[in-house]
Amino acid sequence: MDVGQRMKECRMKKGLTVDELAEKLKKNRATVYRYENGDIENLPITILEPIAKALDTTPAFLMGWAENRENASQATRNSEIMETKKAYYLTEHELAVLTAYRNQPPMQPAVDRILGVSQKS
Repeated sequence: MDVGQRMKECRMKKGLTVDELAEKLKKNRATVYRYENGDIENLPITILEPIAKALDTTPAFLMGWAENRENASQATRNSEIMETKKAYYLTEHELAVLTAYRNQPPMQPAVDRILGVSQKS
């Protein structure tokens, strides 16, 4: 499947007409038809990202570099989730402190008071 076929498949799946896609891209309908029919073989890189965004997919999918049709918003969410997870990876020091805290139950109330942490019931 080439770029044009992927583009057309995404457009149809999204329920867009050629005119609606052309309007989103600020192109005329003939240009969109030419993209989809493969008449324009070397799709300008400057238009690839706007097409992907309008079709709620990724440039990688349109180019055939990725088989996953994951939409752009999902890809962004996945990226944000991974960044959030990285923020919560424990350093060796944090892990040692946590282990010490768990191994000393009698000290936990004092540590909680110092840190301003209240235990929820």
